[in-house]
Amino acid sequence: MATLLNKTLFTFRFRKKKSSAVQASFLIKLSSLMAEGFSLRESLLFLQMILPKEKHWIQAVLEELEEGERFDSSIKKQGFPDRVSAQIYLSFIHGNLTEALAASGSYLEEKAKQQGQLTKLLQYPLFLLVFMIGILMAIRVMILPNFEQMNATNGSSINNIAIGFIYHFPTLLGIISLVVCLSTLIIKNQLGKRTAIQRTAFFMKIPLLSAMLRLYYTNLFSYEWSQLLKSGLQMNKIIELMQTKETTQLMQEVANEIEKELRKGLNFKESMSKFTFFNSELGFIIMHGEATSRLGIELAVYAKDCQLRLMDKIQKIFSWIQPIIFLVIAFFIMCVYLALLLPTFTMMEEIL
Repeated sequence: MATLLNKTLFTFRFRKKKSSAVQASFLIKLSSLMAEGFSLRESLLFLQMILPKEKHWIQAVLEELEEGERFDSSIKKQGFPDRVSAQIYLSFIHGNLTEALAASGSYLEEKAKQQGQLTKLLQYPLFLLVFMIGILMAIRVMILPNFEQMNATNGSSINNIAIGFIYHFPTLLGIISLVVCLSTLIIKNQLGKRTAIQRTAFFMKIPLLSAMLRLYYTNLFSYEWSQLLKSGLQMNKIIELMQTKETTQLMQEVANEIEKELRKGLNFKESMSKFTFFNSELGFIIMHGEATSRLGIELAVYAKDCQLRLMDKIQKIFSWIQPIIFLVIAFFIMCVYLALLLPTFTMMEEIL
């Protein structure tokens, strides 16, 4: 019993520490080894030797495989995303495990790259923003009370507005923080009671997220469908596979809804029109691909196009983040100038 408890705690600890970069490196190396002819077990044993920091959870995966556990289920227990485990599960059906591992690794690698890029973009401006908030709080507590009497007689309207902003800044900051925290808790609680489709539809209402989410989910489903179609499966069979519990909750619900619409006599294009998180042209591509008997190839090309467009949108948003934060900092600096420095310079001119 003690041994089992220690193993569970040990596995949980390593699960929590793995980053997207570590997961990406593992999957890409595993894919490369299997492409060279290694079996899954041989590849894992080799990775256990060359990745000493990861050998503990790789050993846990090996042990579960020996006990009859599926690989996708095992890595899901080790903290890999649902998307990755679902892709690997489906790859065992369409037979392209090596390609699925490489695709999942590339996805996680790009995710880690974007996280690192966002961190670099935000480090300096966020430090300045926190510093300026500290300055405003210090001015409000220690300096502003001494300027109130002076500005009561000599202050201009702009000067008074700046002083009023600094004077009420702690209250405004507290109210905004409280509203954000309460809103987050309420939204999280409400979304927890909804289905995956309803949760996704909610996020689609957010202007900045909707375009990226639409490309993300279109890419995800198009890629998986293309791989399954290339293996010789028909769309009806693919819908059945997506309904299994091994896929993501969203995949299961989408497959269930499509099946209901198909039973009503609708085609795939019409059954998919109700999903706001798919690009509208996806239905046309499915119809065209079925007519030309090249649906798998066309979906694969379209999935790649969606991925490239998604990366482009993310880069554009990144390019706007830093300037917006600097504008907020500039506003704070202007308030400090109008509240403190401008009255001081005015007094000096009057004295001289």
